Amino acid sequence: MIGLGAQLIGIDTNVILRYVLRDDPGQYPAAAQFIESLTRDSPGVITQVTLAEIYWVLSRGRRMPKDDCLTVIRGLVEAEVLEFDDGESVVRALTLAEEGADFADALIQGAFELFGVDGVVTFDRHASEQLGWRLLGSTA
Repeated sequence: MIGLGAQLIGIDTNVILRYVLRDDPGQYPAAAQFIESLTRDSPGVITQVTLAEIYWVLSRGRRMPKDDCLTVIRGLVEAEVLEFDDGESVVRALTLAEEGADFADALIQGAFELFGVDGVVTFDRHASEQLGWRLLGSTA
């Protein structure tokens, strides 16, 4: 629980990536100092968009295996000093992604579930198969 008077600080994707990847000797120390200064009473805040960007950079830009990308995301979710704009949907997305769905699609599904959406339409065959979305243009 965040205490009264807590300061919430949003964290951009590039700060988290510099911390996780340790790939920029000029920016890593500042990212590390900031992230390691966070507390449960003054946590950092990460949005779903930021998580999607992190996943994209790791999987596409860095060509990390899916399981490794999800491990990074899970580490962020489990950090006691980080809060999320919709923690329940993020945890649900991780579960769906670990079961085979694309992480970005799983984030979308988690948000739809939160809002009680009755169905989702897509042209993405993989999302249709993994998440039960209705494939448009299909007679099946």
